[in-house]
Amino acid sequence: MIRKTKGTIEADIANAVVRFQREQQGRGPSEVWAHLAGSMLFVRSSEIFTQTEAHLAATEEGRRLIKSARLELRSINKGEIEEIVAGIVECKVLRSYYDLDVEAGEQLEAYVFERDVERKL
Repeated sequence: MIRKTKGTIEADIANAVVRFQREQQGRGPSEVWAHLAGSMLFVRSSEIFTQTEAHLAATEEGRRLIKSARLELRSINKGEIEEIVAGIVECKVLRSYYDLDVEAGEQLEAYVFERDVERKL
Protein backbone atom coordinates (compact mmCIF):
# COMPACT_ATOMS: atom_id res chain seq x y z
CA MET A 1 0.00 0.00 0.00
CA ILE A 2 1.35 3.41 -0.99
CA ARG A 3 1.23 5.91 1.83
CA LYS A 4 -0.33 9.22 0.80
CA THR A 5 1.19 12.55 1.74
CA LYS A 6 -0.61 15.84 2.29
CA GLY A 7 0.82 17.11 -1.00
CA THR A 8 -0.34 14.10 -3.02
CA ILE A 9 -3.82 14.29 -1.51
CA GLU A 10 -4.06 18.01 -2.34
CA ALA A 11 -2.82 17.41 -5.91
CA ASP A 12 -5.23 14.49 -6.39
CA ILE A 13 -8.14 16.61 -5.12
CA ALA A 14 -7.21 19.51 -7.45
CA ASN A 15 -7.05 17.15 -10.45
CA ALA A 16 -10.36 15.52 -9.49
CA VAL A 17 -12.07 18.92 -9.21
CA VAL A 18 -10.86 19.89 -12.69
CA ARG A 19 -12.15 16.58 -14.12
CA PHE A 20 -15.47 16.87 -12.30
CA GLN A 21 -16.04 20.46 -13.45
CA ARG A 22 -15.08 19.52 -17.00
CA GLU A 23 -17.67 16.73 -16.96
CA GLN A 24 -20.38 18.90 -15.37
CA GLN A 25 -19.76 22.25 -17.10
CA GLY A 26 -17.93 21.25 -20.26
CA ARG A 27 -14.93 23.24 -19.05
CA GLY A 28 -12.75 22.95 -15.98
CA PRO A 29 -11.22 25.79 -13.98
CA SER A 30 -7.84 27.16 -15.12
CA GLU A 31 -6.36 27.00 -11.63
CA VAL A 32 -7.26 24.96 -8.57
CA TRP A 33 -5.71 25.12 -5.12
CA ALA A 34 -6.55 22.46 -2.53
CA HIS A 35 -5.47 22.82 1.08
CA LEU A 36 -5.93 20.12 3.72
CA ALA A 37 -6.16 21.50 7.26
CA GLY A 38 -6.83 18.92 9.96
CA SER A 39 -10.38 17.67 9.48
CA MET A 40 -11.15 20.19 6.74
CA LEU A 41 -10.30 20.65 3.09
CA PHE A 42 -10.56 23.93 1.18
CA VAL A 43 -10.63 24.05 -2.62
CA ARG A 44 -10.38 27.35 -4.51
CA SER A 45 -10.92 27.36 -8.27
CA SER A 46 -10.40 30.33 -10.56
CA GLU A 47 -11.32 31.15 -14.15
CA ILE A 48 -14.31 28.84 -13.86
CA PHE A 49 -16.66 30.22 -16.51
CA THR A 50 -17.67 28.66 -19.77
CA GLN A 51 -17.65 30.98 -22.79
CA THR A 52 -21.42 31.49 -22.45
CA GLU A 53 -21.13 32.34 -18.74
CA ALA A 54 -18.34 34.82 -19.48
CA HIS A 55 -20.72 36.68 -21.81
CA LEU A 56 -23.55 36.53 -19.27
CA ALA A 57 -21.28 37.92 -16.53
CA ALA A 58 -21.28 41.29 -18.29
CA THR A 59 -24.70 42.17 -16.83
CA GLU A 60 -26.19 42.10 -13.34
CA GLU A 61 -29.00 39.78 -14.43
CA GLY A 62 -26.47 37.50 -16.12
CA ARG A 63 -24.40 37.30 -12.92
CA ARG A 64 -27.53 36.37 -10.94
CA LEU A 65 -28.36 33.66 -13.48
CA ILE A 66 -24.82 32.22 -13.32
CA LYS A 67 -24.80 32.13 -9.53
CA SER A 68 -28.27 30.60 -9.35
CA ALA A 69 -27.49 27.94 -11.97
CA ARG A 70 -24.15 26.97 -10.44
CA LEU A 71 -25.58 26.76 -6.92
CA GLU A 72 -28.42 24.57 -8.21
CA LEU A 73 -26.00 22.29 -10.08
CA ARG A 74 -23.86 21.98 -6.95
CA SER A 75 -26.88 20.95 -4.87
CA ILE A 76 -27.76 18.32 -7.47
CA ASN A 77 -24.18 16.97 -7.69
CA LYS A 78 -23.20 17.40 -4.04
CA GLY A 79 -23.23 13.69 -3.21
CA GLU A 80 -21.11 12.80 -6.23
CA ILE A 81 -18.29 15.28 -5.51
CA GLU A 82 -18.35 14.41 -1.79
CA GLU A 83 -17.92 10.74 -2.72
CA ILE A 84 -14.96 11.55 -5.00
CA VAL A 85 -13.28 13.64 -2.29
CA ALA A 86 -13.93 11.00 0.40
CA GLY A 87 -12.37 8.33 -1.81
CA ILE A 88 -9.19 10.33 -2.32
CA VAL A 89 -8.87 11.35 1.32
CA GLU A 90 -10.04 7.93 2.55
CA CYS A 91 -12.33 9.53 5.11
CA LYS A 92 -16.07 10.18 5.25
CA VAL A 93 -17.25 13.70 4.37
CA LEU A 94 -19.69 14.92 7.03
CA ARG A 95 -20.59 18.21 5.33
CA SER A 96 -19.53 20.35 2.41
CA TYR A 97 -20.07 23.96 1.48
CA TYR A 98 -19.87 25.81 -1.81
CA ASP A 99 -20.02 29.40 -2.95
CA LEU A 100 -18.82 31.45 -5.89
CA ASP A 101 -17.93 35.04 -6.63
CA VAL A 102 -19.27 35.70 -10.11
CA GLU A 103 -17.39 38.98 -10.53
CA ALA A 104 -14.08 37.27 -9.72
CA GLY A 105 -14.93 34.10 -11.68
CA GLU A 106 -13.92 32.06 -8.66
CA GLN A 107 -15.47 29.36 -6.50
CA LEU A 108 -14.67 28.04 -3.05
CA GLU A 109 -15.52 24.63 -1.65
CA ALA A 110 -15.05 23.46 1.93
CA TYR A 111 -15.29 19.85 3.13
CA VAL A 112 -15.56 18.68 6.74
CA PHE A 113 -14.34 15.13 7.48
CA GLU A 114 -15.29 12.79 10.31
CA ARG A 115 -11.73 12.85 11.67
CA ASP A 116 -8.47 14.78 11.51
CA VAL A 117 -7.02 13.53 8.22
CA GLU A 118 -3.67 15.31 8.63
CA ARG A 119 -2.96 13.52 11.91
CA LYS A 120 -3.07 10.14 10.14
CA LEU A 121 -0.50 11.15 7.50
